[in-house]
Amino acid sequence: MIIGRAIETPQLTLVSLSRRHASGPYLAWMNDPEVVRYTESRDMKFTPSDLESFIEGCNGNPSVLLLGMIDKRDGKHVGNIKLAFEPRHRRGDIGLIIGDKAKWGRGFGRESIEAVSDYAFNTLNLAKVMAGCYASNVGSIRAFIAAGWHEEARRERHALCDGKWEDVVLLARFRDGG
Repeated sequence: MIIGRAIETPQLTLVSLSRRHASGPYLAWMNDPEVVRYTESRDMKFTPSDLESFIEGCNGNPSVLLLGMIDKRDGKHVGNIKLAFEPRHRRGDIGLIIGDKAKWGRGFGRESIEAVSDYAFNTLNLAKVMAGCYASNVGSIRAFIAAGWHEEARRERHALCDGKWEDVVLLARFRDGG
């Protein structure tokens, strides 16, 4: 799914990705072990062709929204956020990555989560948005909580990360704020 107009936040412009993004900083992030540490693609190596296929697949799917985060101050592509949604059940899952490590801790995650949540509720008419992350990924958990989400559940020792068992924290936000 491609959006016609960018979504603006105080610090970011969220835009649909195109093939040209596949060989830019996005490729470097996806091959940086520190950046992908908490992703399920952490053991993979990516080529521009891999990312082009991913972008095209998302853009061609009416139930997936993949947006690049562009820093308004310098115009750099600093991360991505994805919403995969089920119109029948009016719910969606959000995942994000801030790839530019120099931009970590600046509120980009929170802003993009807030903006995509609002888009999910007000444009797509979803009733609930969800996300999951490893318990040790405290930055991500903080960003979701700061964006008005809550911890819905915790799956104990659910995933292996860095050779250790990790709890997976399930987060959610409802359209009505509950």
